[in-house]
Amino acid sequence: MKKITLFIVSITAIIGVAVFVIGDIQKKTIKDSIASTLNVDSSKIILNLPPKNARFPGTILSPNKSSLMVYTAGNLDDESVLKGEKFSVEAIVNDMSSVQGAGQSSLLNSAFSNDEQLEVTLKIKDAYVAELPVGALKERINENELVQTAMKKNIDPIIVSRAYIGKIEYVVRALSEAGIKALAEISKTGYEVEKTRLGSFNFSDNIEGRREISFSINAPIIFAYEVMGASRVATDLSDQGELVLNELSARRVKEIRDENSLRAQKNHKSFGAITIANAHYENFSSLNVPQATQASILMERLFESYNPVFTKQLNSTKEMPLSDERLLDWTIDLTLELLQNPVDHLVVYYTGHGLSLPNGEIVLLQGNVNKDYAERAAKNYKPSLSESGDGLILVEQLYNALAMTNVPFTLIIDACYPNDEMAAALTRVSMLLGDKEGDELYYIGNNALITDELSDIGKVMRQIGSRFEYRQQDNAVIFSSKPGAKSGFKPNPIDPYGLELPPLAARILKFNDYIDHDGKKIKLADIIRMNIDSVNGIGEISLSGSITWSNLEVMTNSLGE
Repeated sequence: MKKITLFIVSITAIIGVAVFVIGDIQKKTIKDSIASTLNVDSSKIILNLPPKNARFPGTILSPNKSSLMVYTAGNLDDESVLKGEKFSVEAIVNDMSSVQGAGQSSLLNSAFSNDEQLEVTLKIKDAYVAELPVGALKERINENELVQTAMKKNIDPIIVSRAYIGKIEYVVRALSEAGIKALAEISKTGYEVEKTRLGSFNFSDNIEGRREISFSINAPIIFAYEVMGASRVATDLSDQGELVLNELSARRVKEIRDENSLRAQKNHKSFGAITIANAHYENFSSLNVPQATQASILMERLFESYNPVFTKQLNSTKEMPLSDERLLDWTIDLTLELLQNPVDHLVVYYTGHGLSLPNGEIVLLQGNVNKDYAERAAKNYKPSLSESGDGLILVEQLYNALAMTNVPFTLIIDACYPNDEMAAALTRVSMLLGDKEGDELYYIGNNALITDELSDIGKVMRQIGSRFEYRQQDNAVIFSSKPGAKSGFKPNPIDPYGLELPPLAARILKFNDYIDHDGKKIKLADIIRMNIDSVNGIGEISLSGSITWSNLEVMTNSLGE
């Protein structure tokens, strides 16, 4: 692999010939600039800036966004690759998300943090599109045994069908005198950094005169790419006829339009609801929790009152405990069903026992778990060691299984969240658990320091959440307890004489019959939202509240009607 050399020069003019160029630099995302230039769908474009991965056409990846395992790598020298004419794109991008698709750059972070003083322009030149026709994509899929095995197990890998290749240049321009000073500070940072993900930097020495600096990558890189589902390519797309760039683009745009036309006509967003209760443990009977089954039944009734397209229950019984294999196989069936009859959103409520791993991740104990194995796992279990049949499922595994449905979802985990790291933090900031149940805390430190110490607790909670990419996505994951707290059962608000319920179910079901000031039933999204704390709102002493690190916008929009 050739080493990429990076250099910085003052910008006076761009020398070179391009086949076509966007006339006016517009303040919009790079995706939109590419899409308007090439007449492609911007929603399908995946940015690769700063360059992190070589996504050549024909590369086949796992559908798991958190890992993107490579089944096979593509090759730009492949004789089947079709290459288009050269083009150039320019866009003013004062929003980091408009530029970056992967990786980080301290220089870009500095530039975007001074967006009122500086203007960042991304210039892509000598660019072209490289892609494989449908016939070649089919061949790549059919000849790979790993991919074929995955598809037989209803796992749908993704294949890179199109890559956008070109030379990129960032130009940071001062908009004011304060901006010139900011450029100088950025330059100092550049001189101190020998290597970053972009390479080595060299800055112009005449910042005050030029009022701008730039850096570029000499060698062409893949700055964006597109993918398609392997099963769709293998079974649904025709490979008859000669497919060239424009024809393939038109074909895909039409497919996207046809797929989305029916859903676009809907006036109201539809949703499906699933409740899962793991209440029986064949090797660990002391863990049996009939309260979980009761919560699953009552939560399903609540969801039904909001007119979902469907509700489903997956509850364990004494005769048939819910094993890890059974649960994951069930999610495969769910995926196939939703491919045929999709909804706009999926709400999944899971309740059962949870176990914390050393890294802060939660493992859900399934009905076939072994007691000794579970106890050892709490001390030295690693996600990479998880095997089918061990009775343990990482929350991330359940998240990824639901993500296979390709339907936006909200996952509610009503289980304990024990955490040694949080317990150590509480001791460190002079706070102790106030009772055996772990529902309350008593502050025994210096009153003058309470604000700072609570801030430290919030910092630890943020650190725990930030380790797991899946917790920070648009598909919301909600935990019934904050790290370090037990999920003690609460009084049943539906049946005061019935079984107590897991805490989050008890809190949500309090609003079962509530109406707003207009006499309407409270929105489901509002009920869920008012019973959880965003990580940004941490600052309370009690650990009894629920928590999420996720973006709740998708849930709010989908369940807010």
